[in-house]
This record gives sequence, structure tokens and C-alpha cells, in this order.
Amino acid sequence: MHLRCASLLLLGVLLAACDRSSAPDFRTEVVRLNAELDTTRQKLSATEKELAARNDELARAAAAAFVIEAGKKEAADADKVMAQKDAQLRVAQAELALLKKSEAVAFAEASSYQAKELTTIALDRYQQFLKDHPKSPLVTDANRAIAELTITAEKEAKWRANLIDPKREEREILKRLADGIVTIEEIAPILKRRTIDEVVKMLGSPNKSFRNGTELGYVDKVIDSATGNRATLVIIFSEGRAKSLRVGYQGREIKL
Repeated sequence: MHLRCASLLLLGVLLAACDRSSAPDFRTEVVRLNAELDTTRQKLSATEKELAARNDELARAAAAAFVIEAGKKEAADADKVMAQKDAQLRVAQAELALLKKSEAVAFAEASSYQAKELTTIALDRYQQFLKDHPKSPLVTDANRAIAELTITAEKEAKWRANLIDPKREEREILKRLADGIVTIEEIAPILKRRTIDEVVKMLGSPNKSFRNGTELGYVDKVIDSATGNRATLVIIFSEGRAKSLRVGYQGREIKL
């Protein structure tokens, strides 16, 4: 655009010069105009370069802005995905908690403790199962397991007590013998292979004596399992040591 204007200007000057009657400065004017044209061209070139540089700068700025906006969008999308995953996790945790409360899982948990012989924990889990699921079809199985575990728990308790106090069980049985509420099966381990003197020292003097002193009788000291009544404990000795027991003079005999 600037170049065209300069050319037209030069042409007008030349035409005007041709019309003049005298043109003593024609060449000088041409030189001057050519110089101005070169200057104009240089300015135009510089302007175009500056414009191109600004365009590049604008393009880079636009690209950077695009990257920033894309990064912001990506971060927003990532936040949205994380929020969705958090929501899914909470749902899964709620479902897991609900599943743990189900009767099948509760019963399986109690059974696993029983299989590991963790008696106290298993017993507690079965009892809790009955509280949480009283109408479950597994109630019968839970009651059966509780009955078995209760016996086991009592044995374990006695075993632990005996470790602390080995004579504790013996003292309890002798006390029950004194009260007449013990069975011959319970008293048998204590009397096994005892001498007559040891038995008398432990139980006191007998109420009766049979067969020349080889059988000692303690009246109303044991329970007859056949009748549920108190009966005489008869201790039979052989070679000076307790060999067997009877409930009553003619009752059944058990070997020691």
C-alpha cells in the first residue's frame, strides 16, 4: 500500500516536471524520491517483521492459554472422577457393612473361631448370633455349638485353674463328698491307688467296715445315679491299696 502511494507520487512529480518549461533539478528530484522510496520500503519491511513477530507472540500466548485452560479442565475432570470414586467406595463400604451383618457371615465367623479352637471368642460370637438373628434357620446349629463350647470352656477353665492351684479340684470334690452330693465317677480319680491310711486321713473314719476291713463304707456320701438318692460309698482295697468303688454294699462296682 505504501509502495503504491510512493510510485504514484513519483509519477506525478515526473509528469509535472515534464510540463515545466525548464527542469534544471529533475535528476536531483529523482534521486531524492528514490531515497524516500527506499526509506519507505525499509520502514514497510520493518513494520511487516514487527507485525509478524507480534502475530507469533499472540499465537504463543493463545497456545499457552489453551494449555492452561486444558489443564484446568483436566484437573476439574480429575476432581470429578475422584468424587465419583469416593462415592462408589462409600457405597461399597456400606454394602460390606450390611453384608457383615447378615446371618450367614455372622455364623461363618463364629464357626471359623470354633475351628481355630478359640473357644471363648467362638462362644461369644454364637451367643451374639442368637441375639441378632433369633429367627434364623441356623439357630439350632448355633445352640448345638454353644452347648459343645460351654463344656469345652468349663474344661479349659478347670485346666487353667489347676495350673494355678493343682489341689483346687480335689478340694472341691472332697467338699461335695462331705455334703453327700458327689458321684463315684468324680471321687474315683482322687482315691485311685490310695492306701487305707491315706483314705482315712482324707475322708475321716468310715461308718462301716466289711470283709475283715478290706472294704470301708461311708454312709450317704455319694449319689446313686440310678435312683438319684444318697447312698453309701464303699471303697474296696486289694494288697493295701484302693482297687475299686461301689454304690452301696451290692451296687455296681467300678475299677480304679
